[in-house]
Amino acid sequence: MTIMVNGIIEKGSIRLPDNLPLPDGTRVIVRIDPERLTEEKRQVIDELSGAWSDDPSIVDVFQEIEEQRHSYLGRQVNFS
Repeated sequence: MTIMVNGIIEKGSIRLPDNLPLPDGTRVIVRIDPERLTEEKRQVIDELSGAWSDDPSIVDVFQEIEEQRHSYLGRQVNFS
């Protein structure tokens, strides 16, 4: 069973909600993903936006996608 909860770091310890559906003594694995602040999220988006704008190979990539998109006509359906 996987449970995702939000916690807070306080004096080097992680404080979790009191109402977790696990008995005391349960061993768990903790994965820490710090929440990004709105400004940090905006900065990441700004850094990634236009990341391919100077890449000349992007034209070929999108051309291939367009060709493949139009080459598949779907599966045949037999109505008889």
